[in-house]
Amino acid sequence: MDEEKYYEFVDLYKNPEHHGKPEDYDVAEEEHSSSCGDVFKVYIKMDGGRIKNASFDGSGCIISTVSISTTCGEVIGKTADEVQRMNLDDVKRIVGVDQISLSRIKCATIGLETIKKTLYKLAEKK
Repeated sequence: MDEEKYYEFVDLYKNPEHHGKPEDYDVAEEEHSSSCGDVFKVYIKMDGGRIKNASFDGSGCIISTVSISTTCGEVIGKTADEVQRMNLDDVKRIVGVDQISLSRIKCATIGLETIKKTLYKLAEKK
C-alpha cells in the first residue's frame, strides 16, 4: 500500500463516513469477529425496495472500519438482491486495494457480511 492510501485509510478510520445510529431505520443487526474482537452494528433504511440509508456503529481494526464505512456508502441505492451478490472482489474495489492478505479477509468482509445479515433479517420480517 502506498503512503497516500495509508493516510487516506487512517483518516477514514479516525473519521468514518456513515457512522452512528440513525434516528430512523427499518432493521439493525450486529456482528462480531471472535478472532479479533471487531464488533459492528448495521442500520438499514429501505425505500421502494432500495436501500435509502446504511450506517453503522461499533469498533474494529483499521481495515474493518474502513471497509464497513465505504461499503455502507456503496450499498445506498441498491436492492437487497444486488447487495447479496456482492463479494470480496467488490469489497476490494470499494476500499480501493488490489490485494487483501488471507489473515485480513475477515476484517475486510465483516462490513459486507453484516449488511447482508441485516438485509436477511429484514426479509425474514416480511
